[in-house]
Amino acid sequence: MRLYRLANSYPLPTWRPLARAVMTLTAIFLAWAMLAQLDEVAIAEGEVVPEGKVKVIQHLEGGTVREIHVADGDVVREGAPLMLIDLPVSSLNREELQVRLDGYTLQRARLQAELTGEPLIFPEAEAKRQHSLVEAERRSFEARRAALKATLSVLQEQVRGKGLEVHEYETKQRSITTSLRLAQERFAMSKDLVKSGLASRMDHVQMESQVEDLKGQLESIHASIPRAQASQQEARSRLEEEQARFQRTAQGEMAEVELNIARHRELLSQATDQQRRTTVTSPIDGIVKNMRANTIGGVVRPGDPIMEIVPLHERLQIDARLSPMDRGYVQTGQRATVKISAYDYTTYGGLEGDVILVAPDTTVPQTPNAQPYYRVVVQTDRAYIGEEAAKRLISPGMQATVEIHTGTRSVMEFLIKPVLKLRHEAFRER
Repeated sequence: MRLYRLANSYPLPTWRPLARAVMTLTAIFLAWAMLAQLDEVAIAEGEVVPEGKVKVIQHLEGGTVREIHVADGDVVREGAPLMLIDLPVSSLNREELQVRLDGYTLQRARLQAELTGEPLIFPEAEAKRQHSLVEAERRSFEARRAALKATLSVLQEQVRGKGLEVHEYETKQRSITTSLRLAQERFAMSKDLVKSGLASRMDHVQMESQVEDLKGQLESIHASIPRAQASQQEARSRLEEEQARFQRTAQGEMAEVELNIARHRELLSQATDQQRRTTVTSPIDGIVKNMRANTIGGVVRPGDPIMEIVPLHERLQIDARLSPMDRGYVQTGQRATVKISAYDYTTYGGLEGDVILVAPDTTVPQTPNAQPYYRVVVQTDRAYIGEEAAKRLISPGMQATVEIHTGTRSVMEFLIKPVLKLRHEAFRER
């Protein structure tokens, strides 16, 4: 009874359920703090730079600006026309060079037919382009062949005539030889008859005169045959020389034509490249920057920069400045999150990348009161934020904050770190 009265006189305090709840929540918090992991990051400020170098657009020959298709800040695709430039008057004329090259090629076909004696066949492509030159070369071929044929015909006739002359002398030689043999036989018989008194002296003398006359004719023919043969050989040599001269002339012209073809092919290649360069095109996808030639009719000097193209779709690099206090935690290969200041991180998110360079030494800026830093380069996985690259492109020069992931730590470690630091640093004096 007394115990009951004491219990009623001193009831249990009402804060005990609250204490139990607080203790339970504290236990849950401690368990979460020990298990939950948070990223450790080193923060560096920097700016966006293209992975590839900025392309400086130049023109080899220079000239006068006729058309301008872009302006500073325009996004251009690879091969897009940037500017049209009129070349100087002294520049190579591609059309004229093509006509000359076609002419030399057709001339080579004609000379080839003349050298080989084969039918004249022109190259199809050149023949389609140069109808007038084809007709001119065909007429030249026919005229030269007709002239050669006429000359050879005359010389062949001379050879044939000299051959007939030799044949005539040889026929006469055989005839006179036979007549001389018969005359000598008659003369021998007459000589015996004169001794016997059976023939007159006058007839004998006439026979002797006939024999001597035939001997004279035979000697003359003997001398004429070599001369006629020499004349025939000379005519044959002239015939062969004319044929050889025609071949030499054609071969000499062929060598010159081959040289001209090689030279004009090189010139045509240069003129084609030059004509292609009249339209200045973008070598890459990028953004136009620093236009120097922006006036129609302006003069561009050979080799002078016209504009710059900043690479667009290459992976980006963030050139960041890392505090020396964080250098010990950062190394190449670590992942990093890049937050672009131009795009709200909570709305558009950021970029992921890797640390590809950590400078071995600090850089001291030249500006007053500037703090030294380590140069860190982070390469991003892509060059845009979000799903549609065309809407949220990242351009070189944009400011960025880089969070380099150096490790993980539990919430409890974060909470007790100040205590541990105080423990190690307290109760010390110099």
